[in-house]
Formats: sequence, structure tokens, C-alpha cells
Amino acid sequence: MAPHLPQLSRRAALMGLSATGFSLLTGSVTAADRPMLSPPSARQNTCDNSGVLASSIADRVATVADFKGAGAAGLTRGSVEGPYFICADALGGKNITGGRPGRPLTAALRVSDRSGAPVPGAVVDLWGCDAKGYYSGHDVNPDSGALPRGGRRIPDLPSRFLRGALMTDADGIAEFDTIYPGYYAGRPIHLHFKVHAGNKAFLTSQALFPEEWNERIMAMAPYSEPRSSTRTLNGSDPPFIGNAGEFRIVERGPVLLALMNLRIGI
Repeated sequence: MAPHLPQLSRRAALMGLSATGFSLLTGSVTAADRPMLSPPSARQNTCDNSGVLASSIADRVATVADFKGAGAAGLTRGSVEGPYFICADALGGKNITGGRPGRPLTAALRVSDRSGAPVPGAVVDLWGCDAKGYYSGHDVNPDSGALPRGGRRIPDLPSRFLRGALMTDADGIAEFDTIYPGYYAGRPIHLHFKVHAGNKAFLTSQALFPEEWNERIMAMAPYSEPRSSTRTLNGSDPPFIGNAGEFRIVERGPVLLALMNLRIGI
């Protein structure tokens, strides 16, 4: 049975205020977070996904045809979760920007099973850093050059920008409005994702962005502001990360669309 969470008003949650402190297996979290159902040492941490909102077909930018030729992750392709995963608030809906500045990006992820059929009702978590390389919930200098390895880092800030969870629609698609991520020392530009079926995690991985797009976006403000670290290119990703896929990028009018196929073993 999931532990009882202290109540926190939606207004307070959106302002990033935490409720009275409490602990789960993973340590202190804010009341807006979903409970984590696995210990922090697990490779496939999962969350209590009750109440996660469904991704809306009516508001969707991506079509099913857009995913033909898009990158793929899953089954034999996986990577480490990274230290910054949080079972973030599932009530924020499609827009997860949290007011962070950057090039608007719509990330569309399509979940399918072993046969390639879409999986409606799967829960997709998406998280990434902001234009300056900061992850919400974590007080870590992105230019420090210390690349964390191993288990999950316990959150120490109440912020939850650029994190969200949505249930896939009838076509197996979950779509998020976010920003093009920046970089932090030691890693190429990337976004993380996790796929759950019910309360079981089937896939935890990440995807890079094409270098031609990285060059264009990093020349824009606020990405172009001076940093004490330099950007790592895709071909220099550390070997312990595993096989990170690459998003397909499509311009659809003013919308920049990042597409990825996610296949899970069911």
C-alpha cells in the first residue's frame, strides 16, 4: 500500500512550496511528487502512477506517420537512469516548461509492444535539464565537471520544472511541451524518459539530439551565454551511459517536434 501523503494545495505545488517533511524509501520529497515504489538502488525505479493524466489526441501535434524513420529505444537498447530522476507531479498536463526560458520543443514519444502495436495507457515520464544545464529538484552546478554515476540522487530542492508524466493515448503517443535542453559538463544534449505499464517500469533510457540542431540552438540565447564548461558532442558520450538513441526533429510551422519510438517487452 502506498504511504499516505501530506496534502498540499495545487497553488502551493505550482509555486514550488513543499509540505511538512516526510520520507519514503528514497528520502524526502515534496507532496506533489508521486510516491516511488522501488529503492533508490534499483536500475528500474518506478512510481505510483495512479491519477496520471492522459495525453490528449485533440491537442497533439505529432501524427502516427511522423514516427516512421524516427529513432527507437527499448528491448535491447537501454541506458542508465541517471541520478536526477524524480517521480514528479502527474497533474501538470502537457506543458512541463515551468516557466524556464529556452527554445520551445514538443517531445512526442510513441510506445509499442514487441510486435510493434501501439500500447495505449502506458505512463511515460520525461525529464531534462534547462538551457543552462540545471535539473529541477537538484542543487548541482552543471559546469562542475563531476559526472555522477551509480544510483539516484535524493532531491534537495522543491523545484520541478521540465519534468512530467502522461498516459499514452489510443495511438500509444504521449506528447509534452518543454524546451530544447541545454548541456552540462561531460554529457551531450539529451532528454530522459521512462515507460511504465501500470506501476512497473519496462524501459528507462534517454535520447540525444542531432548535432546540426544542437549547433543551431546553442547559438541562440539563453543557450549561448558564457559558460565555464564546454559542450560534449554526441560521439564523445561516456561508455557507461549505454546506447542512447537520437530524436528525429521535424519543423511543423512554429513547432519544433522531437520524435522517438519506445518499444517495451510486453
